Amino acid sequence: MEKNTENMTAGMIVPGGDNLYPNLPYKLPEEVRKKSSFARPELVSRIAPASFLYAIFFTFCLYKNASGIACPFYVAGTIGFAVYTIRKSGISWKGGHILTLAASLLLGISNCFTDNAKIIAMNEAWLFVLMAYFLLAVYFDTKNWQFGKFLENILGLTAGSIGKMFSFFPDVQAWLEEHRGTKNSQALYVLTGACVSIPLTAVVLMMLSSADVIFRESMRALFGDLDGWDVFCCILWSVVMFFFSYGMASMLDGRELNESVKDRRKGQPVIAISATALIALIYVYFCVIQVVYLFAGYGTLPAGYTYAQYARQGFFQLLFICLMNLILVLAGIGFFRESRVLKGILLVISACTFIMTASSAYRMLLYISVYYLTFLRIFVLWALGVIALLLVGIVGKTLKDSFPLFRYGLLVITLCYLVLSFGQPDYWIARYNVEKYYVNAGRSEYTSQNNTASYPEEDAAEAEGEIMLDTRYLSGLSADAAPVILSRANLEQYEIYREQQEKWENGKNTGGSGREYVDSQTWYISYIARHAERAEKMSLRSYNFSRGYVRRALEEQ
Repeated sequence: MEKNTENMTAGMIVPGGDNLYPNLPYKLPEEVRKKSSFARPELVSRIAPASFLYAIFFTFCLYKNASGIACPFYVAGTIGFAVYTIRKSGISWKGGHILTLAASLLLGISNCFTDNAKIIAMNEAWLFVLMAYFLLAVYFDTKNWQFGKFLENILGLTAGSIGKMFSFFPDVQAWLEEHRGTKNSQALYVLTGACVSIPLTAVVLMMLSSADVIFRESMRALFGDLDGWDVFCCILWSVVMFFFSYGMASMLDGRELNESVKDRRKGQPVIAISATALIALIYVYFCVIQVVYLFAGYGTLPAGYTYAQYARQGFFQLLFICLMNLILVLAGIGFFRESRVLKGILLVISACTFIMTASSAYRMLLYISVYYLTFLRIFVLWALGVIALLLVGIVGKTLKDSFPLFRYGLLVITLCYLVLSFGQPDYWIARYNVEKYYVNAGRSEYTSQNNTASYPEEDAAEAEGEIMLDTRYLSGLSADAAPVILSRANLEQYEIYREQQEKWENGKNTGGSGREYVDSQTWYISYIARHAERAEKMSLRSYNFSRGYVRRALEEQ
């Protein structure tokens, strides 16, 4: 009886392996043990070395360097790492999505040509979207995906990569068990030695930099001013990026995202028709008012209103309504069964949204003509243009269900954003505001051709009711505005200011305390001083062309 029980037990497959039942007189077959484990040892040799090199390269390019000349190389390295992992996954990728990769590389190039922090942040965000789209399109069948599905899986890829960051440890443990005592195990030892060498290299560089001034200056020219804390942060960055990139590669290789698309167009169209018919009528009435009062100017504005005040009152509300209409039409297309009446109402809403977009843009232009330019106002105009182009695609989707709306939208937003990214808004803000101020003030000191203007603070002699130049805003612009603000006259004033400042700091002034030279700092001197300091701190790795313009202008002065 005992013998039969033993034989029966030996043929059992116990979930969880023999570790859960150590007293059983059997051992699971090796192939069964592998299947019961979540570890994927094959990824260690395929992905881990590339992830390690990419993490080091990522940190070298981007640590304290969001807008340096290393940014395009970082993007190129990211593309190279992505293509490498795709091929190692056995996917036959024949060079599709070249436009997506080219746009990503252009965003990296844009980073080192602009000093605008808002543009740089948006570059990084849209670069992540483009690379996520590229990876999803290569690893999954995305032919029928629309915006919601892409957004769901982009978020899923991000969260899943974070969740699998530490899958490296069970993978490497399983890999060691498979290759224990073989020559292949040497590769892991090399990787381990490389990891250990990172902090040792950092210590050696710090010691040698303190030992020899020439060596220290050469390191500073390449890396900038880095201290012990920076070294620790660089190591931390590299470790985090290694685990994140490995986790993302592991998740994509395992196809751990849901690629199926459900047809959600099951709603009764009567519900959508009832909900949108009245809104469409209100929109038509509103658009008639816009045409009569705002565009044609036939109507009379309420008492006490100027056109600039009338314009200011509504453009942000209209921008919100335009965005809401995009969602409304997309919901009507995506969640309700096909209906000619519903299509007609959605087309009316789309047509009204075109007029609202034009109204909002016209209001903004009226407002700018009086109150000057800011980055937000440029961005609003840009967003309205993008909305109008997206509406064209939505109309196409409404008329023809097979229209590739998501890819059209991605193409439109990417191309429009590249124009904004390379457009250097701060330059145009400074140029427009300064030119308009002098035109309004009836002065002729400023000419953009010879660029020899001096831009003094506004004084009390300005005509009553004149909108003054916001010099505080101008002084806070990025180095992109330097070609306008760094005029010959302003640079000469800056040199005089520096000389007086040095006299005061060295105690050489004899006409008083010298504090008056500090207190008399004008907005353009403040602008030049701030960017001169930033330009001086540039290293070879962090060279930026806008800040480089500031450095050259000061050297030539």
